[in-house]
Amino acid sequence: MLSVGFPDAGGANSLNQLVLQLTSDSLIRTGPDGRIEEMLASDWLVDPDGTAVTVTLRRDVTFHDGSPLTANDVKTTLDQARQSAYRVGRDPLLSDIESIKVMGLDQVRIALSRPSGQMLLFALGIHIVNQREEGETIRSGPFILESGTAEETILRVNPNYYQGRSDIDTVRIKTFSSVRNAWAAMMRSEIDVLFNVPVGARQFVEADPSVRVFSRDSPTAYALLFNTSRPPFDDPRVRVALSYAVDRDAVRDRTFRGRGTISSGLWTSHWVYGGRELIYGYDPQIADRLLSEVGLSLPTETQAAGIEGFPNRLRFETLVGLDVAPMERIALIMQQQLRQIGVDMAIDAKPLFDDVGEQLRGDDWDAALVPLNTARNLSRLYAFWHSSQPLFDAGFNEADDALERLRSSVTEEEVRDSAGAFQQTLFDLAPAIFLTGLDQARAVSRRFIVPDEPGRDIIETLRRWKVDEGWSTK
Repeated sequence: MLSVGFPDAGGANSLNQLVLQLTSDSLIRTGPDGRIEEMLASDWLVDPDGTAVTVTLRRDVTFHDGSPLTANDVKTTLDQARQSAYRVGRDPLLSDIESIKVMGLDQVRIALSRPSGQMLLFALGIHIVNQREEGETIRSGPFILESGTAEETILRVNPNYYQGRSDIDTVRIKTFSSVRNAWAAMMRSEIDVLFNVPVGARQFVEADPSVRVFSRDSPTAYALLFNTSRPPFDDPRVRVALSYAVDRDAVRDRTFRGRGTISSGLWTSHWVYGGRELIYGYDPQIADRLLSEVGLSLPTETQAAGIEGFPNRLRFETLVGLDVAPMERIALIMQQQLRQIGVDMAIDAKPLFDDVGEQLRGDDWDAALVPLNTARNLSRLYAFWHSSQPLFDAGFNEADDALERLRSSVTEEEVRDSAGAFQQTLFDLAPAIFLTGLDQARAVSRRFIVPDEPGRDIIETLRRWKVDEGWSTK
């Protein structure tokens, strides 16, 4: 049995995602370099004009009840997804699907309303299920959900998994009220995996010889998002100036103890960017000059004497999620740095997923510190940045042309060119100050041999973990 300690701070959604990841499979998945990888689909073919995709299924897949995977299951699942406002909000390209035709037992043909076949592939990472008439959902992943409560979830091995039965017969996911309690349980050998190792505990955990820590760059990064429809942030020169005024290395070092990578707002390991990164360096002198050029000069001594409080050339409010641990610290560091050039960034701390999220859908805000998906899956770029999407109302539509070109790209060369144009637009017009990416870490007892593939979350390889029978004697 493998016991996973899951800190409750991850939230119910994160726990549900973990369970889905271990009990379900999708047609395809996106690899660490952004390439599409096989899962339930063994092949896919985009028509030369990009208006249709033919997907061929593996023939050796069965659901947990023993029934075979068929093209009808794929059609039913995809039809439900494209009719779901939530799914289409996450993957807008699903709305391009005009029809799905079953072509025998193991093939579906997806007809599109526009030539978006290349990009649609990124939206096909949907868990395929067998939906019974009585409402029961049957999945096909390496483990089977046996029971679940708020305190504990039990998964049993799927003996007929098409990629081979796992050596781990049972996975127990135990919820803890804090990382500290989960780590204490690991020290007592009550759990084998600490799902999330926070930066503050990393050095202590790594010092334990019975544990191995696996880390990777997370696709999540932090960014200060501007409302570009409100002055002065409707002027890109102001946004660029503030981008030069922030020392990202200091933000990372003081918040995450040097862990993580400086972010450009994009998953630059993706093949479409060719390794190119566009990041503003720290140069407060350039920031000062640009702000002065747009009329935002520092107050003179006489003017400053008449100002109550901090004399500034610019003041704005930033929404900050008080329920996300690093956010207030990041905001305070940025506040200190911006004061060096006479900018007063006031902090308005609120619950992120309720109050902040709701306010961002209106126009009554200046800036917001947000977690950003840097989009290993390119369909997420469109969902987050296109002005037609309902995630937030930042008034930024200058990237729409590049995103539309990306959506309608037919060849890989067109995908690369349009993604590069989008990357350049983000840099030139600076709709946000991109800060630092997260370094995701998980701790595993050395009792287990864990395949470690660069850039891939070890949870993706869990079914291939093996018990090291000789560990106790080493």
